[in-house]
Amino acid sequence: MKKLITIALASCFALSGCFALAACGGGTDYDHTIVFYSSQGDALATVTEKAIEAFEAKYPGWKVEHSQPGGYDEVLDKVRKDLTGNLQPDLAYCYADHVAQYIESGKVVDMSKYLTNAESYSPSGTDKTVGRIGFTEEEVENFVPGYLAEGYAENFTGYAEAGLTKDALITLPFVKSTELLYYNPTALKALGYDNPPETWDELWKMCEEARQHKGWETCTPLGYDSEANWFITMAAQRGFEYTSADPANHYLFNNDGAAAWLAEIAEYHEKGYFTTQQEYNSYTSGLFIKGPENGGLIFCIGSSGGASNQAGTGFTTEVAPIPGSYRGDDKETVYANCISQGPSLVMLSGGNSVADPTEKEIMTFQFVKELLDIKFQAKFAKESGYNPMRTEVYDDEDYAIFLEGKDPETGDKLPAKSLVVSKAAKAATQLTNRFFTSPAFVGSSTARAQMTSVVQYAMLGTKPPEKALKDAYLACGGK
Repeated sequence: MKKLITIALASCFALSGCFALAACGGGTDYDHTIVFYSSQGDALATVTEKAIEAFEAKYPGWKVEHSQPGGYDEVLDKVRKDLTGNLQPDLAYCYADHVAQYIESGKVVDMSKYLTNAESYSPSGTDKTVGRIGFTEEEVENFVPGYLAEGYAENFTGYAEAGLTKDALITLPFVKSTELLYYNPTALKALGYDNPPETWDELWKMCEEARQHKGWETCTPLGYDSEANWFITMAAQRGFEYTSADPANHYLFNNDGAAAWLAEIAEYHEKGYFTTQQEYNSYTSGLFIKGPENGGLIFCIGSSGGASNQAGTGFTTEVAPIPGSYRGDDKETVYANCISQGPSLVMLSGGNSVADPTEKEIMTFQFVKELLDIKFQAKFAKESGYNPMRTEVYDDEDYAIFLEGKDPETGDKLPAKSLVVSKAAKAATQLTNRFFTSPAFVGSSTARAQMTSVVQYAMLGTKPPEKALKDAYLACGGK
């Protein structure tokens, strides 16, 4: 855990607005309205309304305007556009590579000054008092370390030029997802296995046997929902390089280790062992739920946040961690790194003028605390399939019942879709020490997009691995 430093409050934040607010009335009191952008759909926005109601009940006279520009990319585009006109939101969903594009604006707030701040505060517009601006040290100790660590400025390039130190906390995790192995236990039994594969070697062996199984001639054993995630994860597991925070040398993926792995999967694809989202033109869960006897999959590697889509037809879906890898000739150590995704929260300053910028930061952080409240996190996790960012949530009575596959209200077994969400959430609790963080910089999202193409070119034989990697390197601006 990093040392968390409480510092004096600085007057550096201004209330932001958005076109939606302007459109629905020029009388918005920006001094007492927190603007929040997310990529939530209507169902999750309804859940988030509970946190908004809790905040507004605590601080009458203060409001939260929740705007949903679209998906993650649309949130990114909206924030970037708003930053050019000083109309940015007070709080926004983000991925790390999004924030890498916000840092240079100088508007990203260092939340370390609020995280454990024990001071009380009396905001204007209400007779209520903030009893403690930040969390207690004990509460912060129960944040999932791997999630919290993602938000420190040292993981981002350009932080020093923006006046931030490496210990600045520029994002806070909201909820997270990871990749999991969804599998058909009935099909595994037919192959003579009781347990899912723990290594890629074991998985490829099972795929070979599945292709030879009578009646499964049209079966593709494995589906992988994200080519980019696959490449990045295998770089972490097998030890070949992907990207670097070094501005002089960001792009490292054009290497022999990456080429060797791509050559392997090209061979496995030719044998019919797997497909991917881009090849299938949809999430491969659509194939997985059919079962191998109907031309479907036996294994699907996809997000824990999409677990509800993995409920099988004619079989009960089980969930396990993704397989791990050996490195070189070492067959004793299994590297089981897995990716961490899902929305974090970034606070932004310098929007529409307000009477007291410091107050706006403090009250925005109070809304952040509502989003990270244990009961709210438990409810959001149950509804979304994402994992909470606080370990205390797992001690919540209702959430604990949910993780056991039961309805917290009735005690009955969960319906199929909710049951898979429950299993995925439980499986993900085993993985908090396996998460890794890739450097975030302007251009890291380009590298990620290029990896989708690299995997496709290699597996389909459109380009040799070495050429696919070199072309991607040049497309990223490498020389």
